[in-house]
Amino acid sequence: MLKGTFEKGLQFTKRNPEIFYSLFLIAAVTGALFFNSYYSLQKFQATSDALLKSKAVLAENIFRILGSDILKNTTLLQGKLDQIKEENSDVTDVAVFTRATDEAPFIVAASTDHGVVGSVVEETALPYLIAWQDARIVPAFLTNENGKRYWNVVKKVTDADGRGLGLVLFQLSLEEHDAFVRRAILQVYGVAILSLIFVLLLLMNHMRFFRYALRAAKLEEVDRMKDDFISMASHELKTPLTVLRGYVDLLRDATLKPRAVEGEKQAAEYLESMDASIVRLDNLVEDILNVSRLEQNRLPIELQAVDTAVLLGALAKEFSLLAKNKGLTFRYEPQAVAPVTADPERLKQILVNLLGNAVKYTPAGNVELSAKETDDAVIVTVADTGLGISAPSLEHLFSKFYRIKTDQTAKISGSGLGLWISREIACKMGGDLTAESIEGVGSHFRLRLKKHPR
Repeated sequence: MLKGTFEKGLQFTKRNPEIFYSLFLIAAVTGALFFNSYYSLQKFQATSDALLKSKAVLAENIFRILGSDILKNTTLLQGKLDQIKEENSDVTDVAVFTRATDEAPFIVAASTDHGVVGSVVEETALPYLIAWQDARIVPAFLTNENGKRYWNVVKKVTDADGRGLGLVLFQLSLEEHDAFVRRAILQVYGVAILSLIFVLLLLMNHMRFFRYALRAAKLEEVDRMKDDFISMASHELKTPLTVLRGYVDLLRDATLKPRAVEGEKQAAEYLESMDASIVRLDNLVEDILNVSRLEQNRLPIELQAVDTAVLLGALAKEFSLLAKNKGLTFRYEPQAVAPVTADPERLKQILVNLLGNAVKYTPAGNVELSAKETDDAVIVTVADTGLGISAPSLEHLFSKFYRIKTDQTAKISGSGLGLWISREIACKMGGDLTAESIEGVGSHFRLRLKKHPR
């Protein structure tokens, strides 16, 4: 089954090369999203690495420039800090803290922010204490001021003997980094918009493509139905006409025979056969008209309460004789069932078609008619022990002009419209018609109709 589906899909693609345009759009959207994400991540990584490297270089520069002796000359120290800030655009603040003892607070000895020189540092003492305890640790922490983010790095300054002289704090602005992130986000938005446009184009193309595909499929279906109809109509019309023509010739010969009694007897037989052919033609024309009326929603259906038991009893009496003449057993047990909401003539039409098919496609055995009630419906079942229907044929059983083609059904006449018409009428009356069958065992057709409200 999967192999068949794949082959059909491959043939469909070959017949419709536009699908490759859709595949190209899908690939373009996927590729754009992937490369945008990859590019953004790579740029972000490179920027982060550059910032970290910049911080490390700045720290080394500061420690190399300041040294330990410069802490004794605050004027020179202040000048050096101002120089560092001026030469490094991403440094927003540099400050030097000192303390008299390990228990004393940190004092701002020098800072690029001249207003805080001489003030006591208390609020953010923890990173400074960590750096003061171990010169090998360089604490770094983020702060946010007026919507701008800053990296703060603290380094302990020691003398030649390793004694702590003070702390150096330098503050790095992340404004450039954040600006890059914002640009990256804008790029992502831009790619997302482009992707959306691609997807919209893809959807528009697919909608147009599927419309073409549906039209093509519909045209193929119409063309197939036309061929089926022409084949069916030519066969179903030609056969009765041939029979009529033959019996007309025989009837003409019979009337010219000398023995009038024998001629009259043969004429009666011919007339009976002609009448059967006329009925067959009439049924075919009626089926075709019903198809047209149903498709144009012009089939008159007048819903009313129908006495199910009475209708089934009448049909059982009629078809029991037909089944008996064919050597079949007809089973029906009269039972009280609720009235249904239906058109009496259309309901009879459905049941006549189902019972007629049961008798027609049952070479030997029995045909059974029964009914039962549910909470809101009456289900009428027509069962037989006839030829049965294979699973593949069962899927198409209610299609227009569909007939099961086997050696056993080849000589049985039919238009392939009866079941389609019956199901359509059942649905229009608020019910449904379903079938279950096993080839060589028999079939069960179930007509479900709503109970008429009391």
